[in-house]
Amino acid sequence: MVQEFTAIHAISLVCVGLLNLALAVVVLRTRPKRDVLPLATFFTGIALWTIPQGFLLVETDPAVGFVLAKTVDSGAVVMSTGLFHFAMAYTGRENWLEARRLGTIYLVTAGWIVLTWTNPAHGLMHDPMQFTEVLLPVEEYQNPVYWVYVLYNWGLSGAGIYAFFLEYLDARGSGVYHKQARLVVLAPLIPGAANVFAHNGTTAINYSVWGFGATGILIAIALSRYRWLDLVPIARDSVIEGMRDGYLVVDHKRRVVDLNPAARALLGHDEGIGNPIDAVLPECRPLLDGETQELTITRNGTIVDASVSVVGDERTDGSVLTLRDVTDQRRAEKRFQALIENVSDVVTVVDENGIVTYASPSVRTVLGYRPSDLVGESLFDLVHGADHSDSIDGFTTLLSDSATETRFEYRVRHRDGSWVVLEGVAVDLLQNDIVDGIVINSRDVTERNDRERELERTNQRLDEFAGVISHDLRTPLGIAKTYTRFAEKSASEDDFQAIHAAHDRIEKMITNLLTMARTGTTLEEPSPVSIGSVAEDVWETMRTEDITLECDLDDDWTVVGDRDQLLHVFENLFRNAVEHNESPVTVRITHLDADPDRGFAVEDDGDGIPVSSRELVFERGHTTSEDGTGFGLAIVSDVVDAHGWRIDVLEGADGGARFEIVTGGQ
Repeated sequence: MVQEFTAIHAISLVCVGLLNLALAVVVLRTRPKRDVLPLATFFTGIALWTIPQGFLLVETDPAVGFVLAKTVDSGAVVMSTGLFHFAMAYTGRENWLEARRLGTIYLVTAGWIVLTWTNPAHGLMHDPMQFTEVLLPVEEYQNPVYWVYVLYNWGLSGAGIYAFFLEYLDARGSGVYHKQARLVVLAPLIPGAANVFAHNGTTAINYSVWGFGATGILIAIALSRYRWLDLVPIARDSVIEGMRDGYLVVDHKRRVVDLNPAARALLGHDEGIGNPIDAVLPECRPLLDGETQELTITRNGTIVDASVSVVGDERTDGSVLTLRDVTDQRRAEKRFQALIENVSDVVTVVDENGIVTYASPSVRTVLGYRPSDLVGESLFDLVHGADHSDSIDGFTTLLSDSATETRFEYRVRHRDGSWVVLEGVAVDLLQNDIVDGIVINSRDVTERNDRERELERTNQRLDEFAGVISHDLRTPLGIAKTYTRFAEKSASEDDFQAIHAAHDRIEKMITNLLTMARTGTTLEEPSPVSIGSVAEDVWETMRTEDITLECDLDDDWTVVGDRDQLLHVFENLFRNAVEHNESPVTVRITHLDADPDRGFAVEDDGDGIPVSSRELVFERGHTTSEDGTGFGLAIVSDVVDAHGWRIDVLEGADGGARFEIVTGGQ
């Protein structure tokens, strides 16, 4: 039975075509053309199929009917090609978007258009017929090549619909994307299904051309209601769904229009799409208001770093909130901070100019400063003047070659004004985004260096002892042996006297060696000592009628030291005055410049010490007396050094020897 078509059928088809043609214009004007050009091609193909078909239902002129029919056939293949191209672009199938593959498809499409328009010349598509008042296709006139053409169209359309269907499956549960994908699948599926039903005889009329009206309506809904191709990208990459960071898309009305599974996990619920951000994540309102670009929030026991990015174009705008779970990172940072704050080493961070940007709490224990006292100050201001140039050179070298590390040992000023020796290593981390500075790790090695110096002095003393034993003791021993042989033969009193003198010298040297071995080391338990009392005690053991002691020290004046070692100081100073001067001799003990804080002086009114010999008097073995051992003043020097004091030799007020011992105020 021949179907009768009316003007209403024709007008409805023209309206369907105009709707799709309008959609083509809308997407080209409101979206980047490169992204939606295949979609516009799809809409244009529908218009070329439906509008001429509407006119063909009422056209009676065979010539005009032929043009309309060929335009319909051309529109069908253009529509199928545009659908396939857009589906591949929308779903991100880059391999099908290669110029070689896509060019081949468009070349075949152009071939079909040429073939259908030249059919009167070859008759491959269909037998001769009149195209008047007819709904295409008219199957009884079609040849086998035409069905190849139909299969080509169905193949491209089916592949596109299948790609959309897979996208729909991937988008399930993702809110607005799920709804978009559902509409995108249904839009081409409706006319496609109608076309299949018509060709297999299920329906007497091919309703596919009217089905494109539903296609246009569904896509219009996707564009307007679900913001298709708007805030969200054309091809929603599956990486977004699998990424560890959460994200929420917020429109210009501050409503959540999309979020990924990671965001749902951080929020602790699935509700969010279509709700105001104040109801979903009110903590992030300052980000959307432009008050800050980043902030840290705590959500359900999880620490989250949130940041905002503005997205949109000339037509619409919105924001993307990125949520990053930093709970483990913050725990690691707290653990690292706890380690830094509880180690004994000092950790300092400085910028490229040497300005301190961070100092660990241990700086207070080592140098006496609070960390805040050093931040903003130049580290070089604390370095000892003698080490300042070397520290600048080392710092410059580190800046010029960031791949190396610089080791150092400098004296640094303590808060109390003393000097602390710091040993450490500096590493250039200026290019590290987190550190952004030069990290210096240092430790106090003052005591270690003191022990090393003491060990060095001890070794030196042992060498000197060995020299004394091997050389200086051998001399009196040789004398004793020689005079012993003389005495055995002569029994002379003088020979025995020489033997006694040699033995006395050996005994004195052994005594001095023992004293040297027991003094001049570091002080074990220093305590307040009265210098006047020590001097009086020593004087009592050495008092003679021709020697006088005058002590002008304050009765209650003390120094911190080792009393036993200080006894050796006065024993040797007093003996030096007695043995190197003619009687009578007066020994006077006074404060330096009448200032007890500076120290004290021991001087006599004897012959004094020549200027040329003053630098030698403290050397071991140096003596100007035949009976001297040369160890007395060396012992004095060792004890003074062990106390951290200084001793100088000068000329006394009466021309004698003056020994000044500076105990403080250096």
